[in-house]
Amino acid sequence: MKDTLLPVVVVGSATGDIVLRLPELPHDGEYWEAEEIDRQVGGCAFNVARALSRLQAPIINGIFVGNGTWGECVATEMENLGLRVTLRHPTKDNSWCFAMMKPDGKRIYVSIPGCDDAWSTDVLATIPCPEQGYLYSSGYELANSKAGDLREWLLASPTGLTLVLDFGPRLVDIDPEFIQALPADRTILSLNKDEIALLCGVGDSMTQASLYANEHGFTIIARVGAEGAWICQPNQKPEYVPAYKVKVEDRIGTGDAHCGGMLAGLSHGMSLRDAVDLGNRVAAVVVSRPGANGAPTKDELANFIFD
Repeated sequence: MKDTLLPVVVVGSATGDIVLRLPELPHDGEYWEAEEIDRQVGGCAFNVARALSRLQAPIINGIFVGNGTWGECVATEMENLGLRVTLRHPTKDNSWCFAMMKPDGKRIYVSIPGCDDAWSTDVLATIPCPEQGYLYSSGYELANSKAGDLREWLLASPTGLTLVLDFGPRLVDIDPEFIQALPADRTILSLNKDEIALLCGVGDSMTQASLYANEHGFTIIARVGAEGAWICQPNQKPEYVPAYKVKVEDRIGTGDAHCGGMLAGLSHGMSLRDAVDLGNRVAAVVVSRPGANGAPTKDELANFIFD
């Protein structure tokens, strides 16, 4: 990595994650016994911050810490990562969720909301935004009905900040007018196959993402699972970045790991292609380990043996 270090502002939530493994996902009236395979702090923004911290990228922490059992866990995890707690909610705890997962990795989530909807102009004003760097947020925050101030704050962010947005499964709930209002020349969208179909149209993921990038001016990182990723930039030929092969333990937090790795590379001055390659490497390590807590340190990544 190069010596240039640009800060990454990470805005979003930290959640308690309890991961259960079941033979099948349950249907109405059925009874199943589950195996609890993990209990940890996760959430998209926190997973990204964890990956950034372990890869020694500078972070500006815009993640809420709640008042309760999970909030205590979040604060401890932040301390372990060297992240200063900057946002505290006086009453609500952090949100938490059950992830119910089949042996093949398919899963559903049941979420219990917490302090993650407490964005306001006054709160956001306490997050220092540098003139140069990167600003990450996920669809879980952007889709919230109370997130109008957050959306406006992102749109009004300094022009030297590149927005890196991972809409995730909440894409269907995000106001299309907000997406259209994003500054095309400094917005990177990280999308998986399902999200590309929703936003860009049904068909070949690379083709649809490239067409959308050309039409709207965004840069799109099209994550195509075990195949790797495509970089789709306006009026440029899509660039393929192959995946790294590993034995998959589970896919929880894969997209977050990819964003975190990519942002770490960009923070250290890598080209977009090399940063996406780093995202592929970090995501491969995470899926080879249980839960979302598998983001590697620089030494672990350097010594990791891929299949």
